[in-house]
Amino acid sequence: MTVVLSAKAAANNPMAIMEPLGNMLLPAAPNSENAGIVMASDLNRFNEFDYDARSELISERLKSLMELYMPKYDFKPVIYWDTAKKEQAIFWRFRPPFYEEYQATYRNDGIVSYISLPNNSAPIVFTARSPKGIQSIVVRMAVAESALHRSILGLKFTRLPE
Repeated sequence: MTVVLSAKAAANNPMAIMEPLGNMLLPAAPNSENAGIVMASDLNRFNEFDYDARSELISERLKSLMELYMPKYDFKPVIYWDTAKKEQAIFWRFRPPFYEEYQATYRNDGIVSYISLPNNSAPIVFTARSPKGIQSIVVRMAVAESALHRSILGLKFTRLPE
């Protein structure tokens, strides 16, 4: 199922910032556009969250949701391999496209606190960059609400004022 927002619906659909909740981090993955393998241990803790902003990775559960809104996005796998237990956990590289046609204000940490889109051509999920180079993932509220209904872990959405 692909979710499409009409121009009218997009204009009336508020935005939110997607941020990690807490400080759970996966072992650092190579900063590459390609698939990768990372040696790790204790893969059980990988089930406790679905988003790692540092390595720009999302879980299979969050990937399934994002595919509904971004059907043509090319997700690349990053496989965490526990050689001792012969187990693996798969996360997916997630770097939404940059979008430049907006006006924004930012929090002290550089994350978007307000965004104004001059037209309805903005993607449903995109990355905005602050003048300091800090990247924020901006999503339509439909995406945030879908994630909340699916009990996605380790992720919060901060609604942006309209």
